[in-house]
Amino acid sequence: MQGTAPSDAATYANPFELPEEWPAYGVGDPFILRWNGRYYLYPSTNTHFGGSVGIKAWSSVDLVNWRYEGLVTEDPVSRNAYAPEVVYWNGKFYLYTSPDGQGHYVFVADSPTGPFTAVTGNLGMTIDGSVFIDDDGTWIFTHAGHLGIRGRRMRDPFTFGPEQVVNSNLGGWTEGSYILKRDGGMSKVYWGRDS
Repeated sequence: MQGTAPSDAATYANPFELPEEWPAYGVGDPFILRWNGRYYLYPSTNTHFGGSVGIKAWSSVDLVNWRYEGLVTEDPVSRNAYAPEVVYWNGKFYLYTSPDGQGHYVFVADSPTGPFTAVTGNLGMTIDGSVFIDDDGTWIFTHAGHLGIRGRRMRDPFTFGPEQVVNSNLGGWTEGSYILKRDGGMSKVYWGRDS
């Protein structure tokens, strides 16, 4: 049996532009957080094309109609913030980004729209950091790397363990990591034997 779309379903067509996009750059490296019935979009910042310091955000209830939420941080360290990603944990929102691709910083806020404040110095690691929190509370951080995605188990939102090469490789520089749990699978699948 084939379903039909609800009569109030919204649609869109490319090119899809949002209000207040970064000049000549748009919304590169977008990340979407779903929290409390809303979606929050965070893109990279690129001052090379006339943008300013800070990370912008938009919100939506249907992934089609977006409202500009402003800058969620204007911390000077967020200049050219690559691929920001936000997770929610125990009443706080944690933002991970790699300004100028020169190592990751962790920011924290009480709201998905900030203001986010940097709470760590430069933690190293390359671009495109992504956080996965498993059902048992295990945290895993992955990021781009040569000859495969790199990963680290985390003790908490700020403490990263030793680097491991994750079983994901495009034959050279590999980026854009993201872990999605499917059918009850365990995070060990991505790490091999109990490493």
